[in-house]
Amino acid sequence: MIKNGFLTFCFSFIPGAGQMYQGYMKRGLSQVTAFVLLIALGAGLFGPIAVFAAVVYMYSFFDSLNLRSQLKMGICPPDEYQFNLDELKGLARLAMQRHNLVGWGLVLLGVWGLYSNFIYPWVWDLADIFGYDNPVVNAVRSLINNLPTLAVSVIFVYAGVRLIRGSGPKKGGELPQDLEDDFTEYKGE
Repeated sequence: MIKNGFLTFCFSFIPGAGQMYQGYMKRGLSQVTAFVLLIALGAGLFGPIAVFAAVVYMYSFFDSLNLRSQLKMGICPPDEYQFNLDELKGLARLAMQRHNLVGWGLVLLGVWGLYSNFIYPWVWDLADIFGYDNPVVNAVRSLINNLPTLAVSVIFVYAGVRLIRGSGPKKGGELPQDLEDDFTEYKGE
């Protein structure tokens, strides 16, 4: 049954509510859960993650309107969760294969948390104690304020150098074992 267009529009402003109003409970529940989790993470330790809540919000808004137009055309998509558990198993498998990448991601998140919740406020407390015109405090405060930019710049330079150098054949002209298995010699026609 097609629901009221105006109410669908009004419910679309709440992530997941437009889908639930049209009877798609699993779809709406997964969208509201993703939105609330991103807001909670953004309000806590990882503020920049809250930007992704805006993406979920916009997706949910347009998805509910698109769902209504599909229902009007007689197309009834299945009510499924947006994030399938089988996909999460695949992500877990990828994380196990690329544990170094996941490890570095966790280290970066931890360093960001330490910086934003400990180091940065501590420097401002020092400025309160020793005065804002103290040259040592100003130098430390300037360094701490520019630390994220410095870190990102160093990471970009390192990544650029790694890309330029490449990971060509090892000394002796031999291919790495995983590439050697896929290699087939061209024999011409």
